[in-house]
Amino acid sequence: MQTIFQLYQTNKRLNNLLFAFGFFCLCLSLIRVKMTTSIYLMFLIWNLFLAVIPFLLTSYLKTRNLFENKFKNGIIVIIWLLFLPNSFYIITDFVHLSLSNSYTFWYDLLLISSYSTLGFLLGIISLQDFEKSLSSKFSSLITSILLFSISILSGFGIYLGRILRYNSWDILKNPIDLFTDLLNIFFTTKSLGFSILFGCFIYFIFRVSKHFTITINQ
Repeated sequence: MQTIFQLYQTNKRLNNLLFAFGFFCLCLSLIRVKMTTSIYLMFLIWNLFLAVIPFLLTSYLKTRNLFENKFKNGIIVIIWLLFLPNSFYIITDFVHLSLSNSYTFWYDLLLISSYSTLGFLLGIISLQDFEKSLSSKFSSLITSILLFSISILSGFGIYLGRILRYNSWDILKNPIDLFTDLLNIFFTTKSLGFSILFGCFIYFIFRVSKHFTITINQ
């Protein structure tokens, strides 16, 4: 509990805004249930929860020296890499709009947009925090290369989740099938193209948001 409070205090103003945004998303979901008497799209709450995990991990890491306890922090970084794609994955949930009818379409568009925006923001903030940790050890060029590579890996993670329907925990739950599929599809045109395009999208949003943040603070 003390650790959670410390993480909250690291950037209280931002965390309050993110919490309020999350509460807004939850309210939208509950209103939809009331409107339609259906729990369809309630899975967005779970997807958002998964998107929060990498944000919490880098919030913790930025309060520590990343290169001090290399084993412990290395494990945290690996877990972070496994869960980071979940933050950006929510933007692919727009595919579910195809099942919305004329009565719910625009509301569902707002609902999914809210969740995907918040999830993506959490991922971008997490990348920014990780960049700060890396910059204490590496040059700006190496840091940029590492973050670009992480963005591409996140794009590949989205491919695994949306196209192959794997989850982050399948590396423990179903490792044989996962690694078999990885070997089969890793160098295919479809998987590479998907990963690179989504990875570049993530990286460009990250770079633009970074400069936007700098401009606001000046």
